[in-house]
Amino acid sequence: MIDDIALFVSVVKAGSLKRAATSMNIPPSTVSRRLKGLERALGCLLLSRNSHSFRLTSEGEKLFDRASFHVDCFAAIVHEMQNDISGLQGSIRVLAPTNLTNNLLHVAFAQYLQLNPQVDLEMELSNELAQFSSSRADFAIRVGPQADSELSQVKLGSINTLLVASPGYVHTHNQPRKPEELAQHHLIVARPLSTWSFYPADDRGLDSTEKSAVSISLATHRQRLVVNDLDVAKQFCLAGLGIALLPETVVKDQLSRAQLVPVLSGWQGKRRDVYAIWYRRQLLTRRASDLIDYLKVHSGLS
Repeated sequence: MIDDIALFVSVVKAGSLKRAATSMNIPPSTVSRRLKGLERALGCLLLSRNSHSFRLTSEGEKLFDRASFHVDCFAAIVHEMQNDISGLQGSIRVLAPTNLTNNLLHVAFAQYLQLNPQVDLEMELSNELAQFSSSRADFAIRVGPQADSELSQVKLGSINTLLVASPGYVHTHNQPRKPEELAQHHLIVARPLSTWSFYPADDRGLDSTEKSAVSISLATHRQRLVVNDLDVAKQFCLAGLGIALLPETVVKDQLSRAQLVPVLSGWQGKRRDVYAIWYRRQLLTRRASDLIDYLKVHSGLS
């Protein structure tokens, strides 16, 4: 009945059944049939009509006066929601890793907001895997593919990892020549990496095949420091306490200033793929989809 009342209001505003039918893109016969159905449901005549025009009855005037405001309000709400879902305006809520955002992604997020002044961004940053299902976020950024089959996952890029140490540590303890020699060194471990895998790297720094991988179980090595934050692990590495396997995004500035140096040349750590994820049953807004597309191109990931 509510839809038919809205149709009745549209007919009155249009001034004729034909114009109302044209504006709503439905046949005039459908408009006439639905109006008659509404009159039967209400038990009164709303329009006194002939083949060319109509006039409101007293009951029709009362219904129009009381209903038109509410019909307009509902139409405005629907229009606002449609813009909210399909338009590039409104808020986007994103879950993301603290270290990755701080060291790299903040640039792309800032650029996107500058390009889209009607979009607001709410970010929840954590290095722990927050429960995405209860977060009410539009999407999350995660390192590594997720096992949940209910998730849609879009790869944004990859992060290279490499072993680094301070020049002072290397001078005192010498460079290891192969992964097995790490057993003779102090290691700084950033959880959750409990196993370090290395691949021979060519001149372009690309990974070789999985068959050439060498994995080191850290349980058999001296872990001088174990920490659950990549930036903190880097600080202890800068202090000369040992060797750390860290993402290139975390140490690139220190490498360029020679505050850290690569260790185990000719080998590199496993690349870590970065994904945007959301639930398949979740309606992804246009602005959230647009931000994901922007990050795929401008995130700075390799």
